[in-house]
Amino acid sequence: MISGFFETLLQIIGLFAAFFLIILLLLAAIRHYFSKDEKPLERIQRYQLWYTRYQFDGEITAFLVVISATLLVCFAVVQIVAIPFQFTLLMFWSSWAFHLVAYWKKMRTPQKLNKEIKQLIGLVAITALYFAGYFALKSMYLLLVHVSEASWVIQFVVRSYLAICSLLIAGGALVLWQRIYARLLK
Repeated sequence: MISGFFETLLQIIGLFAAFFLIILLLLAAIRHYFSKDEKPLERIQRYQLWYTRYQFDGEITAFLVVISATLLVCFAVVQIVAIPFQFTLLMFWSSWAFHLVAYWKKMRTPQKLNKEIKQLIGLVAITALYFAGYFALKSMYLLLVHVSEASWVIQFVVRSYLAICSLLIAGGALVLWQRIYARLLK
C-alpha cells in the first residue's frame, strides 16, 4: 500500500517536472524559430504581422504557452489511469486561475462600464470554454478506465485515436480562446 502511494507520488512529481520542461521547450522552440536563419529580422517582421492581425502580444503568447503545456501534460496524465483524476483537474484548472489574476489586475484600474462588462463577458466565455474542456477530459478519463481491461491492441487503438482527436480539438479550442481573449479581455 505504501509503495503504491510513493510510486504514484513519484509519478506526480515527474509529471510536474514534465510540465515545466514542456514550457521550457516551447519557449526554446519559439526563440529558435525567430533566430535560426541569417534573416531573423524577416521572421520578427512576420511576427509583427501576426501581432497586428491576431493580436499576439507578450501576454497572449505567455498564456498560450502555459495553456498548451497544461493541456499536453493533462493529456499525458489522463492516459495513466493510476493517477487520480482530481490531480488532473487541479493542473487543468490551475491555468484558469491565471485568467482570474489577469482579470483582477485589469479591474483594479478604473475603466468605462462598457469595457468592464465586455471583459466580464470575456471571462465568462473563457470559463465556459474551460468547462467544455473539463467535460471532455472527464469523458476521456472514463473511457480510458473502461478500456483498461481490454487487450493491448484495443487499448493502443483507442488511446491513439483519443490522443489525435483531443490534440486537434485542443488546437481549435486554443484558437477560439485566443480570439475571445484578444477581442473581449484586451
